[in-house]
Amino acid sequence: MEMRVFPLGPYMVNCYLVWNYSNRAATLFDCGGENLDSIIEFLDNHSLTLENVILTHGHGDHIGGINKIINLYPEVKVYIGEEDITFLKDPSLSLSQYIQNCEFIYSGHCYPLKGGDSIFGFEVIDTPGHTIGSKCFYNKEMKIIISGDTLFRRSYGRYDLPTGSFDDLQKSLRKLCNTFPPETVVYSAHSAPTTIGDEKSFLKGQGII
Repeated sequence: MEMRVFPLGPYMVNCYLVWNYSNRAATLFDCGGENLDSIIEFLDNHSLTLENVILTHGHGDHIGGINKIINLYPEVKVYIGEEDITFLKDPSLSLSQYIQNCEFIYSGHCYPLKGGDSIFGFEVIDTPGHTIGSKCFYNKEMKIIISGDTLFRRSYGRYDLPTGSFDDLQKSLRKLCNTFPPETVVYSAHSAPTTIGDEKSFLKGQGII
């Protein structure tokens, strides 16, 4: 499989398009805004079929483009952690008024994800803390984790927003750092790539894990 990053939305969230060599099927992790021209052009130029949008969590800067996606590609399925489904219909949880300057409500159907599920070659990992339903996604073959807002390069997600919890976030960071090989590359929503090994050292040094 291949992967390419597309910064989308007012916060320029790193949204990751992953596609399969053999059948040209593609999945997008997060869809932060409606500035989708670069993705549409890329899909067309590479003869890719977008099948899924997988949301790392339900904040407005990660979900802001999903209505436009399903209007453009009605067959696309949208997935999110089962605990964050309510964020898609509740602007007070998604913080869309603050982030997008509108009360965003998702108009389509979504499919719940839980830890241990497998989707598009990725293992779903429960990593609550930033939100109650935050998920990370591990691909063993590619040796990568897509971490959303849970783990950044030399940082980690906020926990002072609705449904956030520092205790949960600490447990999630420990899980990531103690479960996956140190060479695993971490692709987050708001920072440059890093590795599990580097962030384990950093988080230990900060007394977080």
